[in-house]
Amino acid sequence: MDFKEDQILDLRGRQCPMTFVYTKVALENLATGKVLKVILDFRSAFSNVPKSVKKQDLGDVIQEIENSGIKTIWIRRK
Repeated sequence: MDFKEDQILDLRGRQCPMTFVYTKVALENLATGKVLKVILDFRSAFSNVPKSVKKQDLGDVIQEIENSGIKTIWIRRK
Protein backbone atom coordinates (compact mmCIF):
# COMPACT_ATOMS: atom_id res chain seq x y z
CA MET A 1 0.00 0.00 0.00
CA ASP A 2 1.66 3.23 -1.12
CA PHE A 3 -0.95 5.52 0.38
CA LYS A 4 -2.32 6.40 3.80
CA GLU A 5 -5.96 6.98 4.57
CA ASP A 6 -6.79 10.47 5.77
CA GLN A 7 -10.24 9.56 7.05
CA ILE A 8 -11.96 6.29 8.00
CA LEU A 9 -15.67 5.73 7.46
CA ASP A 10 -16.88 2.57 9.24
CA LEU A 11 -20.29 1.67 7.78
CA ARG A 12 -20.63 -1.81 9.24
CA GLY A 13 -24.26 -2.36 10.12
CA ARG A 14 -25.49 0.27 7.62
CA GLN A 15 -27.57 -0.82 4.63
CA CYS A 16 -27.87 0.43 1.04
CA PRO A 17 -28.60 3.06 -0.18
CA MET A 18 -27.37 4.86 2.93
CA THR A 19 -23.87 3.42 2.59
CA PHE A 20 -23.34 5.45 -0.58
CA VAL A 21 -24.95 8.58 0.90
CA TYR A 22 -22.55 8.50 3.87
CA THR A 23 -19.61 7.83 1.52
CA LYS A 24 -20.61 10.71 -0.77
CA VAL A 25 -20.89 13.19 2.12
CA ALA A 26 -17.52 12.09 3.52
CA LEU A 27 -15.85 12.46 0.11
CA GLU A 28 -17.41 15.87 -0.50
CA ASN A 29 -15.95 17.05 2.82
CA LEU A 30 -12.50 15.66 2.05
CA ALA A 31 -9.84 17.78 0.32
CA THR A 32 -8.77 16.88 -3.21
CA GLY A 33 -6.14 14.13 -3.22
CA LYS A 34 -6.96 12.87 0.28
CA VAL A 35 -7.87 9.20 0.81
CA LEU A 36 -11.06 7.89 2.41
CA LYS A 37 -11.13 4.35 3.81
CA VAL A 38 -14.66 2.87 3.78
CA ILE A 39 -15.50 -0.33 5.70
CA LEU A 40 -18.66 -2.24 4.72
CA ASP A 41 -20.40 -5.45 5.77
CA PHE A 42 -23.65 -5.20 3.79
CA ARG A 43 -23.12 -7.32 0.68
CA SER A 44 -25.09 -5.19 -1.82
CA ALA A 45 -22.99 -2.18 -0.80
CA PHE A 46 -19.82 -4.03 -1.83
CA SER A 47 -20.40 -3.18 -5.50
CA ASN A 48 -22.84 -0.28 -5.10
CA VAL A 49 -20.43 2.07 -3.31
CA PRO A 50 -17.51 1.78 -5.79
CA LYS A 51 -19.82 1.95 -8.83
CA SER A 52 -21.63 5.02 -7.49
CA VAL A 53 -18.37 6.78 -6.61
CA LYS A 54 -17.13 6.22 -10.17
CA LYS A 55 -20.47 7.14 -11.77
CA GLN A 56 -20.68 10.44 -9.89
CA ASP A 57 -16.95 11.08 -10.47
CA LEU A 58 -16.30 11.73 -6.77
CA GLY A 59 -12.98 9.97 -6.61
CA ASP A 60 -10.81 7.09 -7.74
CA VAL A 61 -11.13 3.69 -6.09
CA ILE A 62 -7.49 2.83 -5.49
CA GLN A 63 -7.89 -0.47 -3.64
CA GLU A 64 -10.59 -2.93 -2.54
CA ILE A 65 -10.11 -5.85 -0.16
CA GLU A 66 -12.74 -8.35 1.00
CA ASN A 67 -12.08 -10.59 3.97
CA SER A 68 -14.59 -12.67 5.98
CA GLY A 69 -17.63 -10.67 4.82
CA ILE A 70 -16.02 -7.27 5.41
CA LYS A 71 -15.04 -5.12 2.45
CA THR A 72 -12.61 -2.24 2.74
CA ILE A 73 -12.38 0.33 -0.06
CA TRP A 74 -9.84 3.14 -0.37
CA ILE A 75 -10.98 6.13 -2.45
CA ARG A 76 -8.83 9.11 -3.45
CA ARG A 77 -10.90 12.32 -3.65
CA LYS A 78 -10.91 14.05 -7.04
